[in-house]
Amino acid sequence: MIRHAVLLICFVLLSAGSALGALRIDLPEKAMNGRAFLVTIHTDSQGPVLLKWDKKNVSVNCEKDSNEYNGVALLSLPRDFSKKTLQISAVEETLDGVNTVTRTIPVQHKKYREQHLTVDRKYVELSKKNLDRFYAERETVRGMMKSLSANRMWDAPFVRPVAGGVSSEYGVQRFFNGKPRKPHSGIDLRGKKGTPIKACADGVVRIAASHFFSGNSVYIDHGQGVVSMYFHMSKLLVHEGETVKKGQSIGEVGATGRVTGPHLHFGLRVSGVLVDPLPLLADKK
Repeated sequence: MIRHAVLLICFVLLSAGSALGALRIDLPEKAMNGRAFLVTIHTDSQGPVLLKWDKKNVSVNCEKDSNEYNGVALLSLPRDFSKKTLQISAVEETLDGVNTVTRTIPVQHKKYREQHLTVDRKYVELSKKNLDRFYAERETVRGMMKSLSANRMWDAPFVRPVAGGVSSEYGVQRFFNGKPRKPHSGIDLRGKKGTPIKACADGVVRIAASHFFSGNSVYIDHGQGVVSMYFHMSKLLVHEGETVKKGQSIGEVGATGRVTGPHLHFGLRVSGVLVDPLPLLADKK
């Protein structure tokens, strides 16, 4: 009797799965605060599939591969994420209804160190003129972030922009002239002035301009909510609206903006969250 009941339940579950179509997601064993991670979608319909996590979502278009459709996306967790687990759902509308798969993975929490720096006072105690400039530049960046391409142009892993090692890691709580500021939003890579800087992935240049804090800056839209940022450059080699390829030179290392010497600040924003770009690079040294 029990055996027959179990067989009946299995038959019902298999029938439901067949009616709505197969949908599954591949996830890492764990996530980490301040990091992005790759999710792979497998389905027997073209999609799109909506991924939901931590009050965020991203739409993923899937491509035919043999007998199924596959898609990939980067999901992100902020530096201050404090929960012990993360729930991720994949939602797909089919002709037979809505297919949903939900999984939960553990979150490993990393503690970030402090860093004390001395810079020109004008970058800590801003004049009204410089403050107004900063606010205007911030609004430009925020406006750009609201109109990103939905189509994925990137492929992982990403190219390392310069070969130099990391001089300051992501997430460090910084103090400028003894005053606390926001945590470091990217990584600083060593490089001599004039060293070529490479685009980490295919994309479209959305901003190429001189900004008060970040100096000569380039923002590249890689689609699907992924944006890379390159700061303090001595020279810009691209312009806004230009399509760039993975590994293409986009500028040169410099010391413009709020810096203590020549280097490249490399940042990555995924679905509105600034994350550590280092784990996503092919060369992680």
